[in-house]
Amino acid sequence: MTHNDLSIDKIQTVYNKLLPYINITPLIEGSSELNNLLNTNIILKFECFQKGGSFKIRGAINNILSIGKKNLEKGITAVSAGNHAIAASYAANLFNLKNKIYIYENANPYRVNVCKNLKANLIYTNADKAFENVKSAEKEGYTFIHPFDGRNTLQGSATLGLEILNQLKKFNKKVDNIVIAVGGGGLISGLGSYIKQLYPKTRVIGVEPFLASGMSQSLKTNNPLINVKVSSIADSLCAPLHMPYSFSVAKNVIDEMIIITEDEMRESMLFAYNNFKLLLEPACVAGLSAVKYHLKNKIRGENTILVLCGSNLDYLTWKNIISG
Repeated sequence: MTHNDLSIDKIQTVYNKLLPYINITPLIEGSSELNNLLNTNIILKFECFQKGGSFKIRGAINNILSIGKKNLEKGITAVSAGNHAIAASYAANLFNLKNKIYIYENANPYRVNVCKNLKANLIYTNADKAFENVKSAEKEGYTFIHPFDGRNTLQGSATLGLEILNQLKKFNKKVDNIVIAVGGGGLISGLGSYIKQLYPKTRVIGVEPFLASGMSQSLKTNNPLINVKVSSIADSLCAPLHMPYSFSVAKNVIDEMIIITEDEMRESMLFAYNNFKLLLEPACVAGLSAVKYHLKNKIRGENTILVLCGSNLDYLTWKNIISG
């Protein structure tokens, strides 16, 4: 059952509002060589080319447009290991909003500098304190822009599904599988919900690192975990908790969860460089790891969309990660 907030018509309305502020990112069919390597007919969605470097900008801007600038006079607040912090900083700068952006103390320096260049008011925190920090900012009047939960955030993610299906028409192909990295669950919930409404037989496959597998654990217990132990190199997927609203959507759209290893992500980062000529962060290649190491004998001959959800990484960090 689909939330009314995520209906086809509603997401079209949201997408029309977002279009002036976002990039329509490329959807590209894989070469025959790449298809042979991955044992599936791969179609790549390069959301890593989105403004702010990730899909997060869709939810951040939809929050602001939906709440209205007049209701945000006291500013916005957000919390993130990096990508959502960049998205919130970008949106605050775009709409000239006061802000308190809580970013993790161990956040990649490149991401910190991106936020600073966007004139963000950065405050350092950690995963244990982050959501308590946000509550204190809310008491001061700041409006919380959630990284992966809430109607406005999921609607933003759902526009990615709409965009993919619009672009897919030119290929004249049905979608058998769509593979999506999972952190807090906002992307797979919104995107998956949109896809399933139009193509209920399409398999929505989520991917998590073993060292940040909160969604898989939540699905097993049928309850969103409020305390997830995380220590993966894919910091963008290290959500410390899951939330009731996004989980209520996710559990109805996810067909399968795949758990990947740290080494598989490192190897996939090299694979992406060698085959796409891109330096991608671990979270962005999580889906590639699933296809390459876990799905290749299951999806041969099928059409598989791989969402490259975003990447904000400098060369030295990329090199250090692949070096282990």
